Amino acid sequence: MYRLRIASGPRRGECFVLPDGPAAPGPVRIGRGHEVEVRIPEDGTLSRLQAELRLEPGGWALHNRSQHGTHVGRRKVDDRRLLTPGDVLVLGETQVVFERVGPAPTGPSGMDSLTPATPSVAAPSDDAGFDSQGVFHMGHTLLGPGADEVEGSFIYFGRTEHSPGVRVKARRLYFFLVVAVLGGAGCLSTGLLIVLPTLLAHPGQLLQATAFGLLPAIPYVLLIKLLDRNGQIPWKNYLACVAWGGTVGCGFSLVLNAIGGSMVNMVVGASSPEGAFATTAVLVAPVVEEVVKGLAVLFVFWLLHDEFDNVVEGMVLGAASGLGFALVENSIYNIHFLAQDDGGTSTLLAMGTYRALVNALIGHPVYTAMTGAGLGLLRETRRGGPWRLLLPVGGLLLAIGLHLVWNGAAVFLGRALGPENTPLVLLINAVVFGGAGLGFFVAAYLFAQARERRVLLTYLGEEVERGFIFPDELESFRRLFGRQRYELAGLVEGGPAVFAVRRALRRAQVELAFRKWHLAKGDAPRGQLVDAYVLSARTRIRDARNRLRELEGRARRGGDDPPTVQPGAS
Repeated sequence: MYRLRIASGPRRGECFVLPDGPAAPGPVRIGRGHEVEVRIPEDGTLSRLQAELRLEPGGWALHNRSQHGTHVGRRKVDDRRLLTPGDVLVLGETQVVFERVGPAPTGPSGMDSLTPATPSVAAPSDDAGFDSQGVFHMGHTLLGPGADEVEGSFIYFGRTEHSPGVRVKARRLYFFLVVAVLGGAGCLSTGLLIVLPTLLAHPGQLLQATAFGLLPAIPYVLLIKLLDRNGQIPWKNYLACVAWGGTVGCGFSLVLNAIGGSMVNMVVGASSPEGAFATTAVLVAPVVEEVVKGLAVLFVFWLLHDEFDNVVEGMVLGAASGLGFALVENSIYNIHFLAQDDGGTSTLLAMGTYRALVNALIGHPVYTAMTGAGLGLLRETRRGGPWRLLLPVGGLLLAIGLHLVWNGAAVFLGRALGPENTPLVLLINAVVFGGAGLGFFVAAYLFAQARERRVLLTYLGEEVERGFIFPDELESFRRLFGRQRYELAGLVEGGPAVFAVRRALRRAQVELAFRKWHLAKGDAPRGQLVDAYVLSARTRIRDARNRLRELEGRARRGGDDPPTVQPGAS
C-alpha cells in the first residue's frame, strides 16, 4: 500500500492513504480546488487541478494537469512519470512524499476504505478518529482549514494564511445581490408611497409610529431563531429573510395590492364600494403578500440549495420573512392609528399593541412558515417524480388559505357585529382564527422536529464508533435545548473560547448528518472518492475536537500552555 505524506507547509505530517487493489477507484486528483481528492487550499501557487495519480499496470503514475508543470525532485514532469517509493512531489510551494506503508485497511464492505460503503456514507479508514497518540484526525484526507468554504462560503478579501487573495462563492453572491437589489426597490416603493408623504405632513407621527411598530423586533427575531434548535441556519441567511419581508415584501405588496385593488374597483367599485374593498382585502391581498413573502424562502432554496436542509429550516426562514413584513406593515398601520387620535395616542396604544401581539407573532410569520414547510418537504423527499413539485405549491396554498380566512373573518365579522363591537371582533379573530393558524404551525413544527431528531440520531449514530461524535453528545440531541445546554456548559467550564469551539463542533456534526441524509435521498456527491461536504464536516469536527482537547487540558492545568501536537499526525 502507498500513501502521500505532506513534508512542508502548515499541514506537514498529514497523510493520504492511496487506494489499492482491484477495488481501487481513480484517479486521485491533487490541487487547491473543491473537486479534488487531495486538496491543499493554503498553497496559492497550486492550480485548482495540479496533478493526478493513476494506478497503472506498472504502479502509481503522476500525470501533470497544470500549465506550469509539476516536479518530482528537480525534474519537471510535463506529461507523465511512474513513481517509486521515496519520490518527492514538488507541487507549487508544497512538497509531498510518495512512500510505501503497511497493508491497506479495508472497510466493512471489504472494499478499500476510500470507497463509500453506501451512497450516503464516506467511510473513514481504520486510522480515522483517535490515533495511538490520542490525536483526533481524519486518517485519509488532506482537507485543509479552508475546507468549510464548501458550505460556509462567503466573500473573503486579502491575503492570509488560508486565503490567497479574493475568493467569492458565486451562489451566495447571487443571493445577496437579489436581496439587495429587490430590497432597495421595495424600500423605494414604501418610501414614495408611505414614508415621504407622512414625513412631509407629520414627521413626528412617522417617528412615533415607526418606533412603536419596531419595538418588538429584537425579541421576536430571537424567539423565532430559537425554533432552529440545532442551529443549522446561518444568521446571515435568517436575517436576509427578515430584511426581505420588511423591504421586498412590504414594498412590492403595496404596489401590487394597489394594482389589484384598482382592477377590482373597475369591475365592482361603482356599484358596491364596500364589496370592492372586501374583495381586495380577502382575495387579492393574501395571494399577493404570501407569494412575495414566500419568494425569500424560494431564493434560499434555489440559490443556496446545499444550505437548505429540511422542513424546520423552511418554516423558520418563512416565519422570518413574515416577521419582517409584519413589523413594517404594523408601522404603516400605526401612522393611520395616530391620524385617528387627533393628537392623542389611545388608538395607537390599543390597536398597535394588538397588531404587535397578534399580526406580528401569530399572523404573518405563521402563514409564510407554511410556504417554507412546503419547500422543506420538497428538500426532504427522495429525488424522482414530478409530483414532488406539488409540495411547495400545497404549502403556498395553505399559507394563502390561512391568510384569507383571517382577513375574511375580520371583514365579515366586523360587518355582522358592527363597529361598536370592534374589541369583540378582534378577540374572536385572534382566539379562533389566529389560534387555528397557530395550531397548524405547532403541529407542523413538532412533526418536523421529530423527523429532524430521527435523522440526527440515525446518521450521527454511525459516527460514534469513529469518535466524530461522543455518546453523551449524541444523547444531547434527544433533549430539549440539548445543543444550548452543551454549549453553555462549555461557557461555564472553560469560558468563551470553549463555548465558541463547542458551537463549531456541534454545527459541523449537524451538517454531517444532514449531508449524509440528503446523499441517501439522491443528492449528487461531489468528488470521485468521497463526498466533499462529508469530508469537510468531518475535518471541521476533527479540528474542533483537537482544539477542545487543548483548551480543556489547559483549563485543567490551570492555564499553562499545553504540549504541542501536530494535528493529524500519525
